[in-house]
Amino acid sequence: MNLQRIAAIAAITGVVLGGAAVVALGAAAYNAGQPEPELVYTAIDDSAEPQPEHTAGATTAGLGESGKLDSGEPGTGAMAADYNPYLDPANAEYVTPEERSEWLGKQAVIRKCMADAGFEFLEWQWWLGEKAQPRGLDFETSVLWVQALSGPNLYSPGGGCAGVGDKAEAEARAAGKPLTAPVPDDDPTQPTERQVWLDFQDLVRACMTEAGQEYLYWEWWNPVYQEPIDLANPDAPRNPPAQPEGLTEAEKAAWTLALDGNAGGGAAYRWEDAGCWGRAVHESGNDNMH
Repeated sequence: MNLQRIAAIAAITGVVLGGAAVVALGAAAYNAGQPEPELVYTAIDDSAEPQPEHTAGATTAGLGESGKLDSGEPGTGAMAADYNPYLDPANAEYVTPEERSEWLGKQAVIRKCMADAGFEFLEWQWWLGEKAQPRGLDFETSVLWVQALSGPNLYSPGGGCAGVGDKAEAEARAAGKPLTAPVPDDDPTQPTERQVWLDFQDLVRACMTEAGQEYLYWEWWNPVYQEPIDLANPDAPRNPPAQPEGLTEAEKAAWTLALDGNAGGGAAYRWEDAGCWGRAVHESGNDNMH
């Protein structure tokens, strides 16, 4: 487990806490039919890249003989970077206006609780890739923010303002009057979560180029970019999608060091030592080193 690097989209939706991250997990649990969790303090295991579910009917472009997209070839249709499945009524992952309203109603309860505790809690529409924690917090303040939200134990969230929101949501549903709040109109000019991710990848790629390493284009949501699982050895490690093929073990080690660096954890974390990934997280304003 690499505690300095934040896997995939978590890097741009969470704030680094010295090698761990405050990660918005709302979408994943929401789609699993579970209660929507709040931001939690968690270490991200990036030993394997995320494996997004392939939406039925999705189209891709630029398929080569190997079945993979040619390097730098973006997906199209439901795999396009400007496509947001949560806003498409024809997609199984669509979030209805009623569901958005209840979510925002719950967030309003949490926001008041956080304000009473002395912390800002931003408007959080997870289906747009937003996050609730303000940027620019220092390390100590970011930890206190998470504790106010999710309780004092960073590694076992429970209680805090998130618990207040859960209680209000349950009581409102039991009374037959779910929480509600006005839902802002969709802004067609707002970048999608995927587009923000690609901008982040551009920062990583530029840094890797400076370090003399090639960093391939890839899309975390597009299964065509994922290396197929070896059914004969499903636990075998797979190369990162951005890593060029044909590298020796020594070259892979150099590539990984350039990407991940060798930073400390907790208050000892320094983005300058966290490789190109840590640098990109810092340059995009998503760590607590400002």
